[in-house]
Amino acid sequence: MLTRILSPLRRWLQLPLWGQILIALVLGIATGLVGGQAIEPIQVVGLMFIHAIQMLVVPVVFTAIVCAVMSLDKLTQMKRLLFKALGLYGVSMIFAATIGVVCAILIAPGEGMMLGLTKPSAALMQHAPTASQVLIGFIPVSPVAAFVENNVIQILVFAVLLGLSIRLTGEAAEPVANLFRSFSKVVFKFAHIIISLSPYGVFALIAYVFGRYGLIVLLPLAKFVVTVYVSCVLQLVLVYSLVLLSNGISPLKFFKAIGQAMILSFTTSSSAATLPVTLKCAQENLKIPKDLAGFLLPLGTTFNLNGLSIYLAVATVFAANLYGIHLGFLQYFTVIITIVFTAMGAAAVPGSALIVMGAVMSSVGIPLGALPLIAGVDRLNDMAQTSTNVIGDLFATTLVSKSEGKKPFSEEDQETHSLSSLEKEIANE
Repeated sequence: MLTRILSPLRRWLQLPLWGQILIALVLGIATGLVGGQAIEPIQVVGLMFIHAIQMLVVPVVFTAIVCAVMSLDKLTQMKRLLFKALGLYGVSMIFAATIGVVCAILIAPGEGMMLGLTKPSAALMQHAPTASQVLIGFIPVSPVAAFVENNVIQILVFAVLLGLSIRLTGEAAEPVANLFRSFSKVVFKFAHIIISLSPYGVFALIAYVFGRYGLIVLLPLAKFVVTVYVSCVLQLVLVYSLVLLSNGISPLKFFKAIGQAMILSFTTSSSAATLPVTLKCAQENLKIPKDLAGFLLPLGTTFNLNGLSIYLAVATVFAANLYGIHLGFLQYFTVIITIVFTAMGAAAVPGSALIVMGAVMSSVGIPLGALPLIAGVDRLNDMAQTSTNVIGDLFATTLVSKSEGKKPFSEEDQETHSLSSLEKEIANE
């Protein structure tokens, strides 16, 4: 009898998190539709989950960015490549976030849906800040106040400057650096615990939403997913393909060469799991030197997140539409800049999209009540954004390689490499 009870529980715990979330989504929809408004008290569980996510935003983003800046100290021998790569990452992520914002504005996922979500206070909506106020607001008067007020932009600036100071101080700051590295591991474990509760939070709030509003919520979710996929395709066409063409590289030949990495990243939704195949495609198909690919591709997995930038941009506009919040140009600018910094800083966090999403929404005063809806279709969006991330890593590595005089698909480079290997064998003999 006990075995019969424990067996389903064991199988449930063995499922990957995305699988648990999808099942929770389906069960939540069914429970809400069957239970109707009688199921509304379950919303408490979902709200507790939202509060837990909000609790994670500041410590995760702060420690991740400080540690990321400190880690740059290990790359001093390849400064030229590092600056080229990071500059390219930043520009492509800005384009990605901008494409996501524009597509979300045009397609308008979530617009017109009256879900009864609580709007932010009037104080947040009275006056849009001027450009000078936005720039001044980036610098915290007091880091303590920034943490207390959950001011994500100011926390980002403080984290970058602190991480840079620790790195430049050198050996004397090693105890502080070790403290942050250890604390970062603790925070990531904390994040893992909270994110592991996602299925239960998603179930509770999806059941509440469908119990109260019914099937009407399916439309904004469908439009939300479509907007993410359209944005990712536009990133491939308008950014990757056009830039490759302008550099004398055939986009069709490029995408054919990285086909295996594209498929694996789409099906696994994991850039890290795809990395060995990504390296193989870069070295064997694109003919990128091994040392260059081995340095840039792992770096890109952490810092070059075009797909995530698109996802965060679309999700933020989606949430604003659900709440009936009008975002102006300066708010969109803040969203794009916040996405670039937070996506780079929190890439290694399990379930980072939801945590970073909370930070981006908070930066422009959008409540996090839409997160359960977004989490419910996270797996579908994750497939598109992860493959876009991996393609972006290979795209950036290809351009940096060409700038270093190593033209992709160059048989001359391959022949030179083979000749070099032959010369080494003769020398050994």
